[in-house]
Amino acid sequence: MQWGTFSLSQIPDQSRRVQAFEEDMKFFELAENLGYDTIWIAEHLFSTYGVVTSTQVYAAAIAERVKRIGIGMAVVVLPFNHPLRTASDFALVDILSHGRLKFGVGRAYQPHEFQGLGVPMEQSREMYQEALDIILKAWTQEKISYDGKFWKIPEPVEVLPKPIQRPYPRLYQACVSPDSFDTAAANGASLQMAAPFSYRTYRENWIEELAKLVQRYERACEKAGRDPKAAERMFLIPFYTEADGDKAKARFAKHVEWFYAKVTQNQLQMKGDPGLIRGYEQVMLEGKKTREMGYLSFDKLHQYGACIAASPARAAEQLNHLREKLGITEFVLWSNIGGLEATAVDDCMRRTMAEVAPQVGKAKARAAE
Repeated sequence: MQWGTFSLSQIPDQSRRVQAFEEDMKFFELAENLGYDTIWIAEHLFSTYGVVTSTQVYAAAIAERVKRIGIGMAVVVLPFNHPLRTASDFALVDILSHGRLKFGVGRAYQPHEFQGLGVPMEQSREMYQEALDIILKAWTQEKISYDGKFWKIPEPVEVLPKPIQRPYPRLYQACVSPDSFDTAAANGASLQMAAPFSYRTYRENWIEELAKLVQRYERACEKAGRDPKAAERMFLIPFYTEADGDKAKARFAKHVEWFYAKVTQNQLQMKGDPGLIRGYEQVMLEGKKTREMGYLSFDKLHQYGACIAASPARAAEQLNHLREKLGITEFVLWSNIGGLEATAVDDCMRRTMAEVAPQVGKAKARAAE
């Protein structure tokens, strides 16, 4: 059982942006000292929903602050950049981190980001697959040329540097819809699953539906001649624990609701109604229903286990349930959601490794150095 910590770098008060990023870095240093296995970061644009616009820039900075812990992307948005730039930048991150990069990829899901960049959202799946093909070829071939629909490399070019990890860093794919689990299997990618996204799509049945999709992924891996058990199953969930479970809920609730309100705000402030965009029909339709039916209240989220705010013993029970249902190999815990104060995040991280992790699977917590 592995443990990760996640930050979306949500800074509701932008006057604190310098201080808030320094707090992030201190969380990452604490995670390394406490024995967490991985730091996970993400990129977003045009909103305090998440203010890291470039995971490669942030990952390079993190690599200088921590020396042993893995550095994971959750995720790199492939349609938003030229794939040769992405390949070069993350090879450099792998070198600077001495081979600690975990390369998680996705195609993004917020319409306002596509609109802001002028990228056609309805073509994101095709762009994603083409970009990933170019990146993996750039990392494994001496030179690459490519004649794609979205990117053309007419003359063979040598992409340098190459990553340290061979043939390339472990590949993860963000998965919500059935198609994404199929493409993850086809690409030989490990799974990146996240409670906020699966819950918004499947509501009270999200764990059962996700278990079915994991089984679908396993069958697709076997059909492709791959061992599904060799893949990692990373799982992200908003998480907070205190000795008193009621106090944990009271402290965490407004920060979780801030996050979901920001998602809703980003969608409702779109110029024009994007409607159901090809490739996102299920997620967008069900997400709208989830919002309109009141499922994004903290009480509902907590009731159906889409976020955990509990005593250590109860939190361990919930994580064990998810592990048994989904075969999770790494829990990625998101505690600094919605600008939760640094002292509370610090206490939660320490309590998690001392009192929760030892009760989950075969995890063994390590005392802080």
